[in-house]
Amino acid sequence: MPGFAFPPGQYLAVTSRLALGRGGQTAMFLLRNRLFAEQAGITPTLLSFDDQPDYPHIRAELAAAGQIAPSTVILNLFEWLRNEPPPLAPDQAPPLPDPVDLDRTDQPHPDGTVHLSSYSKGTAVMTDYRRADGSVYLRRSSQGLLLADRNNRVVRRFGGLGALRRWWVTGLFDPDPSTPVFVVSDSRFALRHLVPLAHQEQVRLIHVVHNIHVLEPYHPDSEPHPTHLPVLEAIPQLSALVTLTGRQREDIVRRFDTADNVYVIPNPVTEPSVGDEKARQAQRFVMIGRLERQKQIEDAVRAFATVVAEEPGATLDIYGEGSLREELQNQLRTSGLEHAVRLRGYDAAAKEQLHTATALLLTSRFEGYPLVVLEALARGCPVIAYDIAYGPREQVRSAGFLVRPGDTGELADQMLRLVRDPDLLARLSTAARAEAGTHSVQQYLRDWQTLLHRVASEEHGQEGDDDQGADDADGDRAEAAEAVGEEEEHD
Repeated sequence: MPGFAFPPGQYLAVTSRLALGRGGQTAMFLLRNRLFAEQAGITPTLLSFDDQPDYPHIRAELAAAGQIAPSTVILNLFEWLRNEPPPLAPDQAPPLPDPVDLDRTDQPHPDGTVHLSSYSKGTAVMTDYRRADGSVYLRRSSQGLLLADRNNRVVRRFGGLGALRRWWVTGLFDPDPSTPVFVVSDSRFALRHLVPLAHQEQVRLIHVVHNIHVLEPYHPDSEPHPTHLPVLEAIPQLSALVTLTGRQREDIVRRFDTADNVYVIPNPVTEPSVGDEKARQAQRFVMIGRLERQKQIEDAVRAFATVVAEEPGATLDIYGEGSLREELQNQLRTSGLEHAVRLRGYDAAAKEQLHTATALLLTSRFEGYPLVVLEALARGCPVIAYDIAYGPREQVRSAGFLVRPGDTGELADQMLRLVRDPDLLARLSTAARAEAGTHSVQQYLRDWQTLLHRVASEEHGQEGDDDQGADDADGDRAEAAEAVGEEEEHD
C-alpha cells in the first residue's frame, strides 16, 4: 500500500537525455520517480528529448539495476517519432525535397537499419532521421524541422526544437482537460522549451535546480550562468521552482525578487546505514567524481603531498574518469605520488569503498547537493569538503570538516587529524550515520506531497500559444550549447 497521498493527475518527468553511467542528477531523477511509484502509488512517465538510438538497451539496464519501477514507461522523442504511425499529410502537402549535390553519411541504428543520414558540403547542413523502412520521419536543417509521413510528404513544419518538443509533449497529455498534468523538469535545457506550456490550465510545471546557477567566482551576486538564466527568468510562470538547499533558495529569491513559488526539498539518503560497521581504515582516503575542472581534484593531490610527507603510509584512491586524467597522472608523476595516489577509473561499485575509508574528500569549485556526500554519510564515512555553494555545509554539519575553498594546507591538516586520532575518527563516523538519518526518504516524500498538493490547488493561468518561444529562432545554436552544457548538469 502506498504510504503517501499525492494529488491525482498525470505525471510527466522530463530530462534532456537519459543515459547509463551518468552522474548524480540522473541518479536522483530516476530515484525520485521510482520512489513516487513505490511509495506514493504514482508512476510518472519519463520523457527524454535526445536522439541516441539505444533506448531499448537503456530500459533493460535500468530495470535490471532496479533504478526504475516495473510499471515505469520511458518515452523518447526520436524513438517515438520513428516507431509511431505518423500523421498523414493532406493530399496537397508538398513532398520532402531530395538532397541535391550533397555528400551523405549514414549512422547505423542498433537494429541494423539506418538511424540518421547527414548531408554536407564541407560542413553539416542537414540531417534526416529515418524509420526502419528507410523513410525519413524528420529533417533538421538551419531552416527548421520538417515532419514527414511514410509517403515522403511534409506533415508539419517546426521553427525549432522547442516547437517540436512542445508539440510532442502536449500530444501526450490526458485528453480530459480537467485532469491536472504535473510536468516535472530536471533539465534546464528541457525547461526552456517547456515554459510556454505553463499557460495551459491543465499544466502544473515544476523545475528542480540541481546545480549552482551563477558563474565564477560562484558568489550569490556573480553573473548568472547563461544556461540557467532562462530558468530564473521563467520563475513567475512556473508552478514551483525547487532548490536543494535553503541557501540557494535565499540567493535566488533575493536576486530575482520572487519567493511565493520557490521551495526547498533536499535529496534523500536512500541506502540505510549498515548495522555492523566494518573496520574503518585510518590512512585511506577516497574521492569519487568526474576528472573534470569542476571537481578540482588537483587540489586534493597537492594537499596529499603534505599528508604523505608526514604519514608515508597514507593513500588516496580516486574513482572516476574524465578529460583531465592525463594531466592528473602527470601531476602524480612529477610530485612523486604515484605510489600513494591511485587513479582507479570509473567503478560502479566505488561507493562501497566508503564503508572502510578514513574520509571522503570533496574539493569541487561548486556543487548543487552532491550525491556522493550522502552516500558517504550512509556508510558512516566522515567527509572533508570545501565549503562551497551549495551542499556540503548543509550535509556535513558535525560529520566531518569544512575547509575554506583553495586552502590545501587546511585540507592536509584535517586529513592528518583523522589519521592520528582514532577516537575522533570514530566520533565522526557515528555522527555521519546520525546525519544520514536526517535525510530520510520519508521526509523527502512528505516534502513533495506538500508541494504537489499546493500547486494542484492553485488557480492556474490561461491558454497560451504553444508554438511561440524565443528558443525557436536559434534552436540549433541552443542545441549545440546543450550538448556541452548537459555535462555540467551532472555530478
